[in-house]
Amino acid sequence: MSNSPTTSYVGSVSGTQVNAFLSNETNGFVSNAVGTAAYVTGLDTTQGQAVAAAGYRNANVGAAVTSGTATYATNYGVAVVSGVERTQTLISGYPNQLTGTTTLTADFDRGTLTGDTTYVDFDATIQGTALGGTVEVTYPRGASGSGPFDRLDATVSGEIGATGLIGVFHGSSATATLAGGFVGTRN
Repeated sequence: MSNSPTTSYVGSVSGTQVNAFLSNETNGFVSNAVGTAAYVTGLDTTQGQAVAAAGYRNANVGAAVTSGTATYATNYGVAVVSGVERTQTLISGYPNQLTGTTTLTADFDRGTLTGDTTYVDFDATIQGTALGGTVEVTYPRGASGSGPFDRLDATVSGEIGATGLIGVFHGSSATATLAGGFVGTRN
């Protein structure tokens, strides 16, 4: 059994699902001509952990952009397990999925990708065609999906170019784990 009751990571994707072997899986994805970003939450009963994983495939983002600004019409999705508790024989939590659309702004001169949504605040970085940095995810703490809400920073990885952007993010705390993805086309 792992010391932590939660974990998150970037994994590989087949079709529209992350290649994870979990019980009680909740799968989601966002997709368009740029590619597919998939995410999953579930339980690893061997390790006694609530797990979140994300990955992407078919990143057709186009040529690198080296200066100026651009906006991207973006769809995003997040799966979260909150209120994670572990006893000697059981791990439990509350799964939720959050989805939406937003416009993300890339400033290639400053190397930033920003945008705010109801659930995800983007504060990512751009280096060439690579995305990094973080997002802050606001998620419901319990089963109702309507709050109260908590926040968790998640690590971003992905790609951006003249045609579009695609990426994933993941993070965990002692009582929550989440993973999500986003994909967009340049306006």
